[in-house]
Formats: sequence, structure tokens, C-alpha cells
Amino acid sequence: MNLQKIYDTTYIPFDIYIKKDKNYAIIIEVGTLLTPKIYTLLCNQKALYILKGLDGQQKLNCQNLEFYVQSNKDLYKKTMGYIYKVNSQLFAKIVDDEYSSFKISCAESIVKNIIFLIKSKKQYLKGNIQYFADDYKIDFHSIHVAIYAVHLGYFLNLNDNELLSLGIAGLLHDIGLLRVNKNILEKDSELNLKELEIVQQHPKQSVEMIAHNHIHNPYIIDAVKHHHERYDGSGYPDKLHANEISQLASILAICDVFDALTNNRPHRKKYSYFEALKLMMKDPSMTNKFNHKYLQVFLKSLV
Repeated sequence: MNLQKIYDTTYIPFDIYIKKDKNYAIIIEVGTLLTPKIYTLLCNQKALYILKGLDGQQKLNCQNLEFYVQSNKDLYKKTMGYIYKVNSQLFAKIVDDEYSSFKISCAESIVKNIIFLIKSKKQYLKGNIQYFADDYKIDFHSIHVAIYAVHLGYFLNLNDNELLSLGIAGLLHDIGLLRVNKNILEKDSELNLKELEIVQQHPKQSVEMIAHNHIHNPYIIDAVKHHHERYDGSGYPDKLHANEISQLASILAICDVFDALTNNRPHRKKYSYFEALKLMMKDPSMTNKFNHKYLQVFLKSLV
């Protein structure tokens, strides 16, 4: 086994054995902090062994994300880095595949780890938000929206199944934008009517891509389809009003706009977190767009 491969891993991702007489004995257990002292101890062994099939698990992926996150749950920056990396792997698969095929199990793994972190520490978002990437790439935006949504859903007392549906919807709500020309998405001036119409097709495209990947959960589909609906009926695609908009879609609508406002965009600089919420609550152009009860809960959760 190549020790150098796991030297950068804070915690050892598998049991390590030495040969003792005719048997094998565990010398280091999975989850042990890899200190310089332990590293030296391992290097001084003549031979080290791991269970067959585990070699390579030190490479971060959807399958072992849980180990990395749970072993480092109190290290905000590190766990955020793990989640970014696995989410980028998921989105790279969507972009590279002609038919936009991806494993729902990977999206579920990412969201379950977000739920774990938020439930482990009620103020997780407050402590971690400083480590969010200041870049409006679709994969970054999607993971931010998923985290914001699960956080808000948790403070609204949603159960674990609801949080999982909400988080997956947040993660996948904008994948339809991957079918939109980048020149339109990155335009630094106001979109014309034709360009606006193209962009407004993305919830429908997202739903189609989700269905292609055998995701039939009606709560996920509804939230993705209606995350641009507005309480005053000015949203799209169905011009829904107030209580016609589902709870999950209402949460996503808030989190989607909040992340957009708090990131630099081609046409403007970012707002601070509280400036963004103030705009969403009091600016004449936004004041009637969102569920104000949910906005108040979101604000209080960040104080």
C-alpha cells in the first residue's frame, strides 16, 4: 500500500493491518487521525495491508463522501471543500454526457451529508458561509442553493425525507441552464425578449433532465419546475400566486435569489448577506415576490 497516497487525508479511510505470525492484526483503525507520529510509525513497518477491494477508496467520491464529512464535521472549510469537489464531479458528468445522465445516488449522498452537517450543528451555515465560493458557476450556485434550502427547511421543521427532497431539488434546479448558450448566461447587459424567453425555458429543461434520470419524486419535480414562481403571480412558467406555490418551491425561490444576489455577476457586484435579505424584504421590486414568513426565519437563522 502506498502511504503517500493517504498522507494528505486528515483521517485514515480504512483499517490498516500488519502480518502477525500467520494472521493479520489491525494496527490502525479507520477514522484515526493521521498525525506525523502515526505516519512515521506506519513507514517503519515492513509491510502494511488493507482489505481487498479497498485500495483506491482514499480518492474522494460520492461513495465515500460520508466518511470524509463525518470525520471532519467540525472543520467547516475542509468539509465544504469535500462537498464542492464531489458536486463538481457530479456536474462534470452531466456536462460531459450527451444525454445528461447521472446517478441520483450521488445527488442523494451529497444532500444527506449536508443534512448531517446542519443537524449536527444548528449554526453550521452561519459558521460556514464565509467559505462559500464567490463565483456564480452553475455547480457552485446549485450546491449553495441546496445548503441554504436544507438549512431553511431545517429551521422550518421539515422532516428528513422532506429535507432530502428539498436538497436534491436545490442541487438540480438549474441543470437546464447547462443547455443555454453561455453567451446569454454571461451577458453583461439586459437580455432581450428572445434571450429572456430562452432562459425562462430552463425549469422545463431541468425537469426533462431529471425525468431522464428516473427521478419521479413529485415534490422534487414541482420544486424544480416552480422555483421561479413569485407570490404576486409575476413568476414563471405557470404564473402561480402565493399559496398555489408549494412549500419546497417557495423555499427554493428564496435561496436561488439570495445566492444570486450575494455573488458577483457580469452586470453588478455582489451584495452582503444582510443587504440581500433587506432587498428581498423591502425593495419595491421584490417585496411581494417571496414568502415573508420564510424570509424572516432565514434572517433570524443567520443572526
